[in-house]
Amino acid sequence: MKNNEFRKTLKDLNLLLFKVVNKRHKELGIDLTPIQSTIILTIYENQETLCQKHLEQFVSCNKSTLSSILDTMEKKNLIKRVSDCADTRKKVIVLTKSAKSFIEKIKEDKTMVENEMLQGIEKEELKLFTATLNKMLKNLERM
Repeated sequence: MKNNEFRKTLKDLNLLLFKVVNKRHKELGIDLTPIQSTIILTIYENQETLCQKHLEQFVSCNKSTLSSILDTMEKKNLIKRVSDCADTRKKVIVLTKSAKSFIEKIKEDKTMVENEMLQGIEKEELKLFTATLNKMLKNLERM
């Protein structure tokens, strides 16, 4: 497989996954973009408070893009930015009741999409593929 074919396949996989999740959200009545649902789950899985800098590491987007997404989420009453108790200069992102109401649906949908996506793939194949992708990530992190 040529490098450009590999890159195209990864890009296509990411794009199609985004489209499928977006479609599923609409079908389930979840009024969130895939990145918004990812942010909600990430905050939820991290004891429901996370500072923006740490969130950047989980969602793989730059500071200004994440800030814009969080602004939109705050306007939709999904999150609040509050001062950290330990360091008042630092803002933490907290989920609102509105965001928490989506968590179970998002988790169920995520599981269903992952199960469908991995259908027909053996555990060993997935383990090897994941290990290979992690090596690629480490290689890029060194750059």
